[in-house]
Amino acid sequence: MLKILNLYTISKIFENAERKISSKAKMLYINCLMHYFKDKSAIVSNAVAFELFEEDFKDYEKYKTLMQELHKAELISIGIKSITFNNVWGKHIDRTQLEKVNPVEYVAGFSFNGVEHFEKDLKQNIRVFEIAQMKYKIKKEDVLAFIDSFILEQKAIEKKYTNHNDCVKHFIYWLPNQIKNMPKQAESKIKSNNKILGI
Repeated sequence: MLKILNLYTISKIFENAERKISSKAKMLYINCLMHYFKDKSAIVSNAVAFELFEEDFKDYEKYKTLMQELHKAELISIGIKSITFNNVWGKHIDRTQLEKVNPVEYVAGFSFNGVEHFEKDLKQNIRVFEIAQMKYKIKKEDVLAFIDSFILEQKAIEKKYTNHNDCVKHFIYWLPNQIKNMPKQAESKIKSNNKILGI
């Protein structure tokens, strides 16, 4: 993919950004593109928007201000613990180069699928349950409930994944923030029940 994302493309991305971007923010953006695309084949399914997580950076806090700058320029979208790199390069790349691909390579694990495609595998992934139960001390039924919530949320935003590992990785990074809110929800429910009982 790096052959497709050439200097012309990079120049056009910054030229058409919604706001002027500092040199440091540009360098961070280019580094992120290089990190993500360096091992990706030049095929259609690899030329779309992608997501990185805060955990993918050694020290995310150090880059927060620059990320905000890129977000305001609409090159990225900052979510909860994740950063989506919007497909602003699509209209500037040479798409004829993307078509020069073996059809077998395209089908072999590179097609994008919705979260529902991976639902069964996610619910049967013993490692996911082991990590969640050991690291966060939650019950198996809680993990299943979180998986159901995750699936509903990703369906709503029509999130796509290239493979099962991408889906699992996203769930693992998504989970901690949801667990933080779990005690508050339980406490709120107890208070609500007490009011009904007149306590």
